[in-house]
Amino acid sequence: MKSEFDLINAFARRIRRAGARQPGVVVGVGDDAAVLRVNAREDLVVTTDALVEGVHFERRWLYGVNLGRRLAAVNLSDIAAMGASPRFAVVSFAIPSATPASFLEDIERGIVLELSHHGAQVVGGNITSTRGPLVCDMTLIGACARGRAWRRTARAGDAIVVAGELGAAAAGVALLRAGRKSGTLISAYARPVARLDVARALAKTRAVRGAIDVSDGLSSDLIHLCEAAGTGCEVHVRALPVARGVRAFCRTRSVDPIDWVLHSGEDYALILAVPPRQVEETCRAIRAAGVHAAVIGRFTRARDSYRLIDMSGKERAFRAGGWDHLRKVRR
Repeated sequence: MKSEFDLINAFARRIRRAGARQPGVVVGVGDDAAVLRVNAREDLVVTTDALVEGVHFERRWLYGVNLGRRLAAVNLSDIAAMGASPRFAVVSFAIPSATPASFLEDIERGIVLELSHHGAQVVGGNITSTRGPLVCDMTLIGACARGRAWRRTARAGDAIVVAGELGAAAAGVALLRAGRKSGTLISAYARPVARLDVARALAKTRAVRGAIDVSDGLSSDLIHLCEAAGTGCEVHVRALPVARGVRAFCRTRSVDPIDWVLHSGEDYALILAVPPRQVEETCRAIRAAGVHAAVIGRFTRARDSYRLIDMSGKERAFRAGGWDHLRKVRR
C-alpha cells in the first residue's frame, strides 16, 4: 500500500483535476482545516454518513469507483431531502492494512466524479489504519436560501408524494448475496441516484411542507416523518411506486411485493408532504425532472396510527419494518 501522504496527495491532485471549485473555498485540501466563506443570504445544511464493509457493502460486490460514487450519493440524498444544493465535502477512511492502494484510489475517483457531477467538491479529510473493516465516511455541506430548508414537517390532510421508485436496491442486495453480479436491480443498489433533480425542481415552488429520503425503508422513514410532525398516515397499496423488476423478483421468491416495497430501503426516493392544492403542480414538476411521482396517501390527525389500505379498501395497521442498525436486522 502507498503511504498515507501519497494517498492524500493523489486525492488532492484528483480533486484539482476535477475542476469543480465552489465559490467560498478560501482554503481547500492540503492544510489542517478547510476555510469556507459563507454569506448572510443562505443557510448551511450539514450531513454525514458512512459505509462500513460487512454492514453496507461487501468488497466483492462493488468496484472501488462505484463504492466512492455510492458514498457520495447517500450523503447527497440527505442534502436533497432538505431541498438544498451540495457544496463541500470532508472525507475520512479507516483502512485495513491489506487494502490495495488501487482500490482506495478508485474509491476516491468515484467520490470526486459523483460530487463534481453535482457541483460539489472535497475540501479535506483524514486517513487512519484499522484492524477492523474498511470504513468510508463523508461529511457533506450544502446550502439553501435562508429559511427555506425542508424539514420533517407535515399537517393532517397533506398528501404523501413519493419522488422515485421503491424496492429495487434491496432486491439487488438479495441477488448479490445469491451470487448474481449484474442486472438492473443490482445497479439500483450499486449506483443509487440522489434526487437533487427533484430538490432543484421544487425548491422555488414553496409546495413542499416537509421531506425525508427513503434510506431505511418506506415504512420506517414515513413513520419518522409522521413522528416528527405529530401525525398519522394512510397509505394506499395501489399507489405504491414499485420499481421495475421487483414484482418478478418477489414472485420467484414467494414474497409479497407490497411488504417488500414497504420495508426495503436504500432506494433514496424522496417522501414529500404536500398541501392538497399543490399536489398536481408538485407531481408535474417532479415528472418534468424525469422522475416518477406517486401520490400514495395522506397524513392524518390520528397520531401514532399508520394504516395501509388494500385494493378492496380494507385497512390494516403497519409499523416500521425497515433497517435498524442497532438491531442489525430488518424488523
